[in-house]
Amino acid sequence: MSTQSDCSAKNYYQQAIEHWKLGQQDSALKYFKTAARLDPNNDHYWYALGGAYHTRKKYRGARFCFEKSLNANPNQKEIQILLCEICYLLKDYQSVAYYAYLAGISSVDNLEILYKIALSFKELGKLTQAIKLCTQILETNNEFWRAKLLSAELLKQQGYVGEALILLREVLDQHPTVGEAWNELAVCEMSLGNEEVALSAFIESERYLNPVQKLLAGSNYLFEFASGLRTPQEILQAHQAWARKYFDFQDQSIQLLVFDSVRKVKIAYLSGDFRSHSVSYFIQGILENHSRDQFEIILLSNTKREDKKTDLFKTLADQWVDIKDLDDEDIIQQVKTLKIDILVDLSGHTDGNKLSILSKKIAPVQITYIGYFATTGMPTIDYWMTDEVVHPLETPELSTEIIIRLPRCYLAYQPSPEAPIVATTPALKNGFITFGSFVASRKISDYSIMLWAAILQEVPSSQLLIKNRNCRSSIYRSELLDKFALCGVDSDRIILDEAKPSLAEHLEIYNKIDIALDTYPASGCTTTAEALWMGVPVLTRLGDLMVSRNSASLLHALNLQDWIAETDEEYIEKGVKFAKSIDQLVLLRQGMRERFIQSELYDSQDLTRHLEDFYLKALQEKLSGNGEVRL
Repeated sequence: MSTQSDCSAKNYYQQAIEHWKLGQQDSALKYFKTAARLDPNNDHYWYALGGAYHTRKKYRGARFCFEKSLNANPNQKEIQILLCEICYLLKDYQSVAYYAYLAGISSVDNLEILYKIALSFKELGKLTQAIKLCTQILETNNEFWRAKLLSAELLKQQGYVGEALILLREVLDQHPTVGEAWNELAVCEMSLGNEEVALSAFIESERYLNPVQKLLAGSNYLFEFASGLRTPQEILQAHQAWARKYFDFQDQSIQLLVFDSVRKVKIAYLSGDFRSHSVSYFIQGILENHSRDQFEIILLSNTKREDKKTDLFKTLADQWVDIKDLDDEDIIQQVKTLKIDILVDLSGHTDGNKLSILSKKIAPVQITYIGYFATTGMPTIDYWMTDEVVHPLETPELSTEIIIRLPRCYLAYQPSPEAPIVATTPALKNGFITFGSFVASRKISDYSIMLWAAILQEVPSSQLLIKNRNCRSSIYRSELLDKFALCGVDSDRIILDEAKPSLAEHLEIYNKIDIALDTYPASGCTTTAEALWMGVPVLTRLGDLMVSRNSASLLHALNLQDWIAETDEEYIEKGVKFAKSIDQLVLLRQGMRERFIQSELYDSQDLTRHLEDFYLKALQEKLSGNGEVRL
């Protein structure tokens, strides 16, 4: 039996339909709303109202209405699928996954929605499920190149870099103007150690990308370019050219704030890596030790994928400002309202950087620190924080920033509480020396392989354990072993191990090696700190520029200068000599962790005091109009 309310709702619904047909969307929307309000249990009214919102791209309203319809009648698969798309547009990736499972993914035949579900799985870190969906799409339509590109990105993230290259080349054969594919191709070639091919692909990608993407591709190019054997002039010029190409540095005046001893100095750290990332192990101790009586700490986070470490960083901030979903103008305006005194960039040209906002003088003092190994090329960044090992007084390194040398190691490492105990020297049990390298595959240059092969040939029965994510790729493994074979080293002496799912498992692998061999010209940093904490000495080949001097700074901090070689010949000689000194390796390993704890590399509190002293001097000099700052 119909009630008067039901009849009224039906009348309003009919009026809404008529108005919609006439193109009178505003009045139709009003009548749809009235019908749903009068008969809230009618799933069809909510569905119609949701459809009206969806057509007008009012996705939050559409989601609310579709979910009301689904609550009234759960057996509406078409709404479940539609909600996948809407939640994707709202960046609620967890809800996308929920509705996808509710609808039954295998029954979704709309390839565009399937693709958005795959993208959501990627954002959630469900890489295997995302790849399965891409496969499902491509089995239906192999011309759906975006799914092929996404598959390549996912394979690369999982370590199947060679397999990703195959898909990327297929995409570019079909669509040679897809800039994203060129950029991904360049990243893969970089991971395989193919420097020149990678650089050419980065240049090609810039031709087809939008302005924001071009900026990031340019940073990718500089990252690879500065990792190679370049002259200081070449590195500086490349970075300056990038900065001039994308930014206007005119009219960079800033209103200076009154500085007194009463108010706290506002320091903002800017990073895309406030998560379980290399940078986090060097910035955590600083944030924990900052004087909160003198300083207010603001963290500007461009972190795309947050994790448990992110939660920790949020507790270490006086203000946590999430900027990842904001455009540059909104970020700049928000930062200006914070009235920051000192802005410290922790990314440089690495992934997730926001150098674009540093192109404006949004803080009186702007500094680059920790994250990058070369100049940023940005005249708006005042200082580059390093030390006297990374940048000796006579350094040939050139930069747009003023190089500030701290009177101690410029880093302090915060070891993970998950780190296992240091095991006995493996050679005692094995009867032979195991060398190791756990750095990213992009750092394993042909130059490094040449040096390592020379050591292996001089140390009979020795082995080399290489561990990185890309060791999962059969193509990468084959190419790497071929390079060693060309240098006269049989494949049975090279052990390849892939990345481990947990940090504890990763660190445990250090207990399998006797000596870590550093890469050249791009040295390790985090892996060097990890190795030393796990009792493993690191042999490094010193270069002229910061890119090849990070390990040396860490070794100096532990008074292990003897493990620093200045020439190829010395590197090989020391590698052979140390491998034959088993007794010394045993003693060194037994005392390494205590040596670490007693060193500057462990002393975050001392480092923080030096940084704070500099911050205050730099700010005072800026406000007094004197640009000269001395430590």
